[in-house]
Amino acid sequence: MDPVSIAGLAISVASIGLQVYQSCVQGIQLLVTALNFPNDCRYLNLRLRMEQQRLFAWSETSGLLDLDAENREKVLASNTFVLHRQTILDLLVQVDCLFKEFREHQLRNQRLQTVPDPDGVLHKPEQDAAEAQFPLPPRRRDFIKKAMRSLRSGSHDAVQRLRWASFDKAAFELLLSRFSTLNDSMTGILDARMQVEIHDTVLDTHRGVLQLHHKISDLSRLVMALNIQLASASSSSSSSSSSTTTNNAASASPLPAQMLAAQKSANDDGLQLLSQLAKFKAFSESIESRGRDNDDDNGNKDNNACDSDAAKSLDLTPVPLKRSLILDRAAVHIDPADEDSDAPRCGATLRLPDGTAKRVWVEWKEYDCQRPGDLSPPKDVIHQRVWELAALLNHSPKPSAFRTPHCLGFFDKGKGSSGGEEDNDDDDDENDDDDILNRRLGLVFERPLDANLHATLPPICLRELLETARKPRVTDRVKLAHAVGSCLLHLHAVNWLHKGLRSHNVIFFQTTDGQVDYAKPYLSGFDFSRPARADEMTDVPSDDAAFNLYRHPLAQSAALEGRGRFKRSFDIYSLGVLFVEIAHWAPIERVLAIDTNAARGRPSIALKVRDRLLEPDRIADLGACMGSLYETAARKCIAGGPELGLAGGDDGDDETDDAVAARLSMVLHEEVVKRLGAIRI
Repeated sequence: MDPVSIAGLAISVASIGLQVYQSCVQGIQLLVTALNFPNDCRYLNLRLRMEQQRLFAWSETSGLLDLDAENREKVLASNTFVLHRQTILDLLVQVDCLFKEFREHQLRNQRLQTVPDPDGVLHKPEQDAAEAQFPLPPRRRDFIKKAMRSLRSGSHDAVQRLRWASFDKAAFELLLSRFSTLNDSMTGILDARMQVEIHDTVLDTHRGVLQLHHKISDLSRLVMALNIQLASASSSSSSSSSSTTTNNAASASPLPAQMLAAQKSANDDGLQLLSQLAKFKAFSESIESRGRDNDDDNGNKDNNACDSDAAKSLDLTPVPLKRSLILDRAAVHIDPADEDSDAPRCGATLRLPDGTAKRVWVEWKEYDCQRPGDLSPPKDVIHQRVWELAALLNHSPKPSAFRTPHCLGFFDKGKGSSGGEEDNDDDDDENDDDDILNRRLGLVFERPLDANLHATLPPICLRELLETARKPRVTDRVKLAHAVGSCLLHLHAVNWLHKGLRSHNVIFFQTTDGQVDYAKPYLSGFDFSRPARADEMTDVPSDDAAFNLYRHPLAQSAALEGRGRFKRSFDIYSLGVLFVEIAHWAPIERVLAIDTNAARGRPSIALKVRDRLLEPDRIADLGACMGSLYETAARKCIAGGPELGLAGGDDGDDETDDAVAARLSMVLHEEVVKRLGAIRI
């Protein structure tokens, strides 16, 4: 068949498929918006939405949705609609019939009823998505609107909304199972590259769902939905693999068994990670609820703020009491060489209750004497925040991508002993003669339990490596940038800001032969970290000029008068500065030829760092060092604003808004983390 005929056949098949696909979307939308879902079954509605997004991801990847916008390039670039034309149409018809037959059966048995839709939710998918706390990209939203308008115009009667009179759980679960199997088959007919793209798109959507959910009960439903999807993927893997291999026998891009196994493993790992993150976020939310409730005299907590049934279903580790994380100062022995040091971390030995000792290290959090008119939070707020951070970093197990050290607790260096509950030492804080090195809270961390790591060598930070180590290979530097970006992505996913991201706070543990694995950094230095809540008080940053080089201009102490709240995009900016350092393997002041001593007396130097980094020649240098994908990822981080999907400039969207945070998270993954992961040297 000549190329012109092949192109015509592909467009013809895709056009028919698009009509059937539109009917599929109509049927799913009628059911997903049905009223009166029982609370204990709402996870099934969430599961249906997730499968709906899988189908959307397929339509985008295959080019079907582009055809709706009269863009034929993606359809023509693939042989899918020629090689598998009959299979595609058969599968789409099966999806359409599945939902029509289910709906008709439930209506006949009076389990489903039609009711008026005075608010027009059927034709306002953005309203429905907001109510369901589910992200809906504009492209998908617009297609749903178009599909529902078409349904209304083709109906003699006004299209009505559905309502459950009595929910048929068994039939709904069967519907989901069949829909999932059809989605698997739809994905299986595509080549390996497209399957990976669908997988990434679906996980990106799921991360958006995680970002929008805060209540423990909602997160519990998300975990249930993810676990069902994971179980479904595992149970259908063998049949899916055989059918996929058969379907691809005639394809230009067949899928070998080894590739299928690797892809399935990646899919399962992604779903498992999201389930872990949802549990971890539920634990984080329970910490915040617990933190807002005071312990009573017996150390008990008020469970009114926590959905105990949901927490039980998640098998959440109980939130530790404050006193259990406040360590006796006398039990922490700072290494003599570090005792009088103002370094941000130091080595130490922790004496355990059984009399044994273990090597640890301490991260310091300074607090100032609080005086009337001070802008920084008082010590009790900082103490509370450090407890919340310690509880979060003490939680085990952590998600695999959440590369943070395990925290054993914290202590006040200015006290000989914790005395259980925190003492009121306002008078001490007001003593101007109080030694500043004693006005510090120390977070105590244990070393990773890994037989391949050296037992005693202290952690080494990226800053030290930039100054002393030989420049690693490009592959190692890309792995490092990808790992740090992934760390930040998942930190934001559980609604925490780092606020101190710089090369001093990316640490490594050396192997037994003294080497460093650049793919396994740890994110440390949570000196100003806090929850990303709108009502959370912000710490005033230090005026250290060297640290300001990593901070967004609006987050620097020199910009205090006009400084807004710290937000996610400021962390992402700092990530971009790190990418510059990693690319050139040099501290940022050396890259920009900045005299840090001069910068201490001239705040304007640090305030101009972003503009200098965005100069065309410097951006081009990144590409010359690391390639175009790396260059684009770094530029987007540094530029922010529209480059990160945010409206306007630095004062654009409110990043404490859940929808904005979800959109930003998706852009961070798609435009930064995913790009770095796709680099092949």
